[in-house]
Amino acid sequence: MNFPRNIGINTKRSTEGIVRWVYTIFGFRGNENHFKLSVNQTLVLVAFLTIIVIAVVSRFWDLGGRALHYDELLHAWYSWLFSGGEGYSHTPMTHGPFLFHVTAGSFVLLGDNEITARFVPALFGVIAVILPISLRRELGILGVLSSSTLLLLSPTFLYFSRFIRNDVFMAVWSLILVAVMFKYMQSPKKSLLFIWVVVWALAFSTKETTYFLAVIIGSALFFSSASHFYKWLQGHVSLKDTPPSGALLLILVTISLALWAPLSHLVFRFVGFTLVNPDSNDPAVIIGETIRFPVETGAPVGGGLFVAFFIVLIFSGLSFWVGFSWNKKLWISLAVSFWVIWITLFTSFLTNFQGFFTGIWGSLGYWMAQQAVERAGQPWFYYILGLICYEYLLLIPAVLGSFHLLFKGTSFDRFLVYWSLVSVFAGIYAGEKMPWLLLSQILPLSLVAGRSIGILLNNIWMNIQNDPWQWAWASKFSSVLIIALGSLLALLLGLSVLSFIRNESFYSAPWFWIFASTGLLSFALIAKITIEQNQSGALSFKLVIVGIFLVLGILTVISGVRVNYSYASFEKPSELLIYSQTGQESTYAAECIDNIAEKSGLGKGLNILIGESDNFSWQWRWYFRNYKNLQSKSLKTNLPDQPPSVDVLAFSDTVRGMNQQRLDGFTKVGNISHLWWFPNSAYEDLSIQTVFTSLNDRDAWQSAFDYFFAREMNSRPYKSEGSLYVADRLAKFAINCTTLRATN
Repeated sequence: MNFPRNIGINTKRSTEGIVRWVYTIFGFRGNENHFKLSVNQTLVLVAFLTIIVIAVVSRFWDLGGRALHYDELLHAWYSWLFSGGEGYSHTPMTHGPFLFHVTAGSFVLLGDNEITARFVPALFGVIAVILPISLRRELGILGVLSSSTLLLLSPTFLYFSRFIRNDVFMAVWSLILVAVMFKYMQSPKKSLLFIWVVVWALAFSTKETTYFLAVIIGSALFFSSASHFYKWLQGHVSLKDTPPSGALLLILVTISLALWAPLSHLVFRFVGFTLVNPDSNDPAVIIGETIRFPVETGAPVGGGLFVAFFIVLIFSGLSFWVGFSWNKKLWISLAVSFWVIWITLFTSFLTNFQGFFTGIWGSLGYWMAQQAVERAGQPWFYYILGLICYEYLLLIPAVLGSFHLLFKGTSFDRFLVYWSLVSVFAGIYAGEKMPWLLLSQILPLSLVAGRSIGILLNNIWMNIQNDPWQWAWASKFSSVLIIALGSLLALLLGLSVLSFIRNESFYSAPWFWIFASTGLLSFALIAKITIEQNQSGALSFKLVIVGIFLVLGILTVISGVRVNYSYASFEKPSELLIYSQTGQESTYAAECIDNIAEKSGLGKGLNILIGESDNFSWQWRWYFRNYKNLQSKSLKTNLPDQPPSVDVLAFSDTVRGMNQQRLDGFTKVGNISHLWWFPNSAYEDLSIQTVFTSLNDRDAWQSAFDYFFAREMNSRPYKSEGSLYVADRLAKFAINCTTLRATN
């Protein structure tokens, strides 16, 4: 993209450094000794800064408003213990240690609450939006702006940027690794190799999806360098002469090879060694086809422990041999950089050496064992449904753009398509399907769509720039009418569908004819331009597409606002993105108890008893973390004989009947919907056949419209309920717990 016209920005010493930095970041061209920002460069800079500001606001706004999700509670709780000096022991069940270390650091520096628990993910969410700029050469500046905008507006990306899980961290690592890969292949610099191994170390310390990412990036590098390695195997070339793509692959494989050792289970299981202990929920274990041993899921069993040890040694030795053959001194430096970071995190700064063993084998082993469980039992199209429900703006340019980039794009473009396709199909095939795993698909799809939209916008700009008449036409805002046409057509289509669904006399409404007349005038303008200017028709068509994108963008923003900031959604979750959401009443109950503690004068010495049945106790570990006398146990038969000794009592309604006669001395404060689940029954019977047979079904259209645009559905979310009681002597202090009561 060319930037011809200059505006008067003086490059004085006070600003020259900033302008030079802007030129470097955005890849602008300028005179070596005199820098000025052109009009277009200034617009690009303003647009990017606007994206950053919106990213910060959208990620941090009301960050603590929603109750912590069930999984978030787990992460926040163990991070809080770690921050208080109680240590941290890695377990593969909770993925890598990176999250717990940075969250604990957030608690130490900023205090412990729902906002600081989500602070680091929100920060990484902002970084992810910014990072496409690192691919400016490959994406083009308009592609960068488009990709960043898509990541900014994505409801899914926004939601999990405000969520304590590992996935937004993985998005950042993925973007950095892809950027380093292409930069190194263009300009091999040693510094890039150190960034390469450091980020891989952080990624392997974050989540097991790193193995999948390594397969994608590694296979792409292999396709690029396979001929060299084939010649090396034949003895025709030396590893020292490996091309940049091959060097990146060699480094990735050798520094991490020991971590891939659990894959040997796929071979050794046939000879009687169990190197990956199955999960107790594995269907094969439940029906007795496979024996699960009393050791950790994913761990070696019995004699398999010694086999695993020797496999790790063999893999490590092979890594040393290949690395030394390539570049001994450099490889040692890179390997030390990788393993120092990895060991530091997995051992919690050398305070938990067991983490070395759980990390070296348990991480991949546990993930392998989990695939057979198929946790959540989602259908094959679960992720496709998620994309359709939320990513209105993303899907069309991603799908259509993939065809264009695949056949007419650069090697980078084809890599993006490859990354996207493998991620989508892997999601379809994977046994475990959870909403947060959508991020691994949305990230490459956003880059594909951003690149495609960038090409479209650049073509529009070049068409206008090459024809003065068209430039004049565009500058006089005639193009606004064309863009409005796309918006109107999309609106009319939606309203027409609505009228069909609800059997309304839509076409008799006066405002319909106003819209229709405006649309006809816009069509007339297109026809006039097409007749007078041969190329204007193509330009007009492209602008109509832009208008449609604007409409889809508005729908995307509405969807994102609803899922992230709506308190109606918080209190009665009906979003597909939300899985096992803690009820908002939990926060109200915590506020109620804090109020009682303060007004009664008991403070943090309040005696609180929580029932453990139905997973009821988990969230209270976090919300009552500062109370000294908090205890949890089964209350099926174990309510205290002296109820007044307990100040606050809470338990699941599954044990209410057993304890009803033992509640004398307590006053009920309110009900608690402590967990919500999106009902799988709402979509599990869907199929390609049922979709097509429902096209002429008014009720089916009504249900689809109600959910897509209002999040109303016939199937009610599943919920687990409980009750909150306080001792009679404290009931007078609970009169202000009106929020909790209002939810009943």
